[in-house]
Amino acid sequence: MNELPSGYDFTELYEKRVRNSADLSVILSDRSNRRGTGKTVFALLLADAMDRTEAGLTKQKVAISVDEVLDAYMNCPKGSGIVLDEAEQSLSKYRAGSSANMAMRELISMGRVREKFIVFSLPSSSSLDRDLKALCSWWFLVQEKGSAWSHALNYNPYAEEPRTPRKDDRWFWDDIPEDHRLRDVYDYLHEEKLKHLNGETDESSQRLTSAEVQDKIDKIKSETQTNTRNQLLTQIYSNSGLTQQQLANAVNLSRSRIADIINQDSL
Repeated sequence: MNELPSGYDFTELYEKRVRNSADLSVILSDRSNRRGTGKTVFALLLADAMDRTEAGLTKQKVAISVDEVLDAYMNCPKGSGIVLDEAEQSLSKYRAGSSANMAMRELISMGRVREKFIVFSLPSSSSLDRDLKALCSWWFLVQEKGSAWSHALNYNPYAEEPRTPRKDDRWFWDDIPEDHRLRDVYDYLHEEKLKHLNGETDESSQRLTSAEVQDKIDKIKSETQTNTRNQLLTQIYSNSGLTQQQLANAVNLSRSRIADIINQDSL
């Protein structure tokens, strides 16, 4: 899957989010809570197809912990696809009050102009934090290895679960070939999961303190606000007839800084 298939409802939603420079969060689970049905492969293929960067999906954009996802969200370029595999470990509904869950909820609820596309992969969607699930827009439900139904998620304030009014499209995928660049990403993620299962990772490093959560969120908000400001400045310069110096004087920035913003936004 080098690109999303045309004519599918999910593809249309994705393209709309891209036009609006908005984030998109997706849940991927199995109908019988099974493992080994190709969810990780599909998560990587889906995130890579949504990724709009030159490098595509890389090791830096896949994770098995919330702090890694937050770091990827902050540090990976605009248009990146991101995968959180085994999401039930970090974002369980039984840990709704944890700093990790709160960090992800705030991240997704504020995601507007970063254009990041996050896939949460887990055996059962019922184990995911309910409030976080309500912020996601789409759900892929694996039926069998290499096949999944696609559902739009509509928030229902009167029920525990978002409404899934109908099955939209059936999706199919193959395994990642050995010579495909995503094979290295898959192998890396597999090794990270094995280390976690074998106790070779420091679990304390995956638990964010309240201060760490706030610090990461503040950084993301600041970066988002800066991007919004830069977009507005570029629009004003392009449509107002003001010179760079006049615009710089109006917003208390140097002319060289205005030039950098305009040149960067045009890349």
